[in-house]
Amino acid sequence: MRPDLDSAGKLRALAQLERRHALFAFRVDGWSAWRVVRNPLHRMAEGLPLAQPARSNGRRSAQALLATFRLLRLLAGGARRELLLKTCRSGLRLPQGEGYRDVYFDGLLGAGHGALKLEEINSPDFDRQAAAACHPADLDPVVFTFWGRVLGLLLPLKAGPFCADVAALLEREVGLAVPARWLRARLSTVYWQARLYTLLLRRVRPAAVLVSDTGEYALRIACQRCGVRFIELQHGVFDAQHPDAIPAWVEGAAAELLLPDVLACRGAYWIEQLAGTRQGRDHAVAVGNELIDLARASRHGRRADGRLRLVLSTQGLDSERLAQWLEAMLAAAPAGLDWELAIKLHPVYDAGTRAFDGLRGRARVRVIGGAEQPHVFELLAQADLHLSIASACHFDAAALGVASVVIPLAGHEAMLGAVDGTQIALARQPGDVWALAAAPAAPAARAHHYATPGFIGNLQRLLG
Repeated sequence: MRPDLDSAGKLRALAQLERRHALFAFRVDGWSAWRVVRNPLHRMAEGLPLAQPARSNGRRSAQALLATFRLLRLLAGGARRELLLKTCRSGLRLPQGEGYRDVYFDGLLGAGHGALKLEEINSPDFDRQAAAACHPADLDPVVFTFWGRVLGLLLPLKAGPFCADVAALLEREVGLAVPARWLRARLSTVYWQARLYTLLLRRVRPAAVLVSDTGEYALRIACQRCGVRFIELQHGVFDAQHPDAIPAWVEGAAAELLLPDVLACRGAYWIEQLAGTRQGRDHAVAVGNELIDLARASRHGRRADGRLRLVLSTQGLDSERLAQWLEAMLAAAPAGLDWELAIKLHPVYDAGTRAFDGLRGRARVRVIGGAEQPHVFELLAQADLHLSIASACHFDAAALGVASVVIPLAGHEAMLGAVDGTQIALARQPGDVWALAAAPAAPAARAHHYATPGFIGNLQRLLG
């Protein structure tokens, strides 16, 4: 065991270990076993103080049983669909009349594409929106996770020696104590999930599968087996340091490494950030983002009134210290300055948090829940300055021509490479924010570099 390594040292040791021992090369059922466990191991090594949303095992089991009946009905009599979409409930953030649209794929559905829609219930705060969804989900994919785990426990993969070797290497060279049985259970779950997804794809026979996030390994395996195109949307910050970004030195076919046929990035900036990865070399295409398209139109009609509008986006990261940092920032506000602060909570990782309760009663401060309106892009469209620790909203603000400030708390190191002092700046102390806010407006010339305009049309062209 190596208890002397900090999180940065563990990540370096992990990178050295996977290359030195050729861990990507081991195949199980035709795909790289290391690929499937790499992401959670990175997260363990990072050890960030991330607030996880509470989940009831009983409720998830009940949801899985209900979804099982729906899956059986689809398998028994489901019709062919043009597309299969996998999204998440927290994507229901865009009001439309009396209903709500999914920000990832409902633009395609509104354009006339037929689809089977899978929606992961990743936050209970969006149940009201789900009841008023413009395009309700057909199936909760918890059914695949639930039965994947059950079958994985009953009929585990024959990967015991690999898992035992990896567990020993992780403890000896990285300082991570990860049981071999945990590694084997994860691999076995993905194996059985892929088999279940294959049954669904063979019944629905879509021309393409689109997913709203990385990490859909089982669905990618099923697409390969069924000859279905697999398109992955960029979700949040996705660069060469992301644990699902595969280094260019890794050998193997895209299917073996569970790479998407297309990685639909927001803009050319992200393709540049993926240089040196398999995704950036072979799969990344810039398509934009619908919410950024809408926010750009809203910002175009914005009128300045002399008030300084600050927007802070949280991400469930170091929330207690972030609230304290904001208290110090507000205490340092210049006398006579007309300002307001909107704190937009993360729709998943800050669900139910009480860390910011002390700020709710402050004059000129709004704390807005993740499931509440306005959504963060609407706030950014009217903002003069954006703040966060290491959120993808730093880049969304840049795409709107809004200057952004990095708050130096746990996890902010991931943003240091993007700090340029104009579009994205680092506040070393809470009081620095006010001086940064008074600086000349950041140039908006590179806004389209961060997000290509015309998301829905670009995505339709990808579908051919």
